[in-house]
Amino acid sequence: MDIASLRKEITAIQETALPQASMREDHHEKLFDVFREIDSEIGRCNPENGTENQTRLASLIEAQTIVLRTAASLPARCLRDLLYKLAMWRWDAADLDQPMEDMNRADAMAYSAFLDIVKMLGEHNVLKGFDKANLR
Repeated sequence: MDIASLRKEITAIQETALPQASMREDHHEKLFDVFREIDSEIGRCNPENGTENQTRLASLIEAQTIVLRTAASLPARCLRDLLYKLAMWRWDAADLDQPMEDMNRADAMAYSAFLDIVKMLGEHNVLKGFDKANLR
């Protein structure tokens, strides 16, 4: 996956997510999928492997930021959209891989709401490994 392709995919989602876009479009889900693709690529990067790899890593992080900001700017039209917005928040918050009792209270509340929506909708595919292991 190259950065130019990611930018084209993000731009296509942004263009189809205009306010008059169909309610049937799953813009937030598409953004979540792109976010996860980028996350996988970031996981394969080793920043200690030279300048080229560091440049690629920086570009991937920038693309991920664009995805997050795009998702944040699009209003959720249903509970499922809200789930995917919170899922991106969760995947971007690696520091939440800890018991809720150890989280600050704001994160604990948001994380709890995220898990509630996951359970309500039965969309366990948005969970990280830590979440799956600790879902009550």
